[in-house]
Amino acid sequence: MGHDILPTYEKITGIRKEFNDICPRCGSDKETLIHALKDCPKAREMLVQGGLNNKVLEGSYSWCVDWIEDVARTLDKKAFSDLITMLWNIWNSRNNIVFRETEDDAKVTWDRAAALSWDFQRKQGWRKPDPGMVKINFDANTNGRRICFGVVARDHDGFVLGGRAGVLEKNVQAEWAELHALEESIKFAQTKNWTKLIFESDCVSLINRLNKANVDLSTMGYCIKDILKMLKQCCHFVFSFIWAPHCCNKAADLLCTWASDQNCITDFDMDYPLGIHDIILSDAIN
Repeated sequence: MGHDILPTYEKITGIRKEFNDICPRCGSDKETLIHALKDCPKAREMLVQGGLNNKVLEGSYSWCVDWIEDVARTLDKKAFSDLITMLWNIWNSRNNIVFRETEDDAKVTWDRAAALSWDFQRKQGWRKPDPGMVKINFDANTNGRRICFGVVARDHDGFVLGGRAGVLEKNVQAEWAELHALEESIKFAQTKNWTKLIFESDCVSLINRLNKANVDLSTMGYCIKDILKMLKQCCHFVFSFIWAPHCCNKAADLLCTWASDQNCITDFDMDYPLGIHDIILSDAIN
């Protein structure tokens, strides 16, 4: 939204001149981004269903980002977060009409957005894996020409089973550093012969790449394919990759700081560094 690059019909006509730029939902106005998310009667019906008042909906804007900035000055943080979730669902609803020729009722779309927003807020804490699974949280940061990484593995009770933290002499960007942390996670799991794994990170771009590796043709995409092949063919792991907000990945993040201070690579079992004790305890209780 901020860069106005979602593929509205107006955007498509800039590439394909013969394309019709009229809104596929209301059929009366050009489908700009601000129209698709705010001014279209279908979108407005969903916003009103969510309880937004006229002060938020009134006004004429050429760019969606201008509207969003004005709204951000009006709403508190919770309400603004709900609005962004609603706009995401409005765009999904629009895509359902375009690609599937199905349309949800405004209240259904609002209820879906409200449930998603509540679910996200309710789960702002590390979640224990199912019995029999091992969850490995990993994180990395860059410091000059070095990578500091942290890996911590826990069971369904939140007990620490082991981990690894260290420093690598590599000059890479942040996403590549996260990928190296994942590789360290996998290597550590191999030493423990764990076979049912959940890998959790707060790097959303990497998790998206891992879960869509079959369509990622970048250099990193090829590296990820090699990693997944190793997991599937050599180790016979049952594994998944999930994203979690930063607040759910604090133990791995603190291990990165600890590793930077120690300037070495260290494995640990249940005797994890004291620096992460409070976070481990809080996660296990909550």
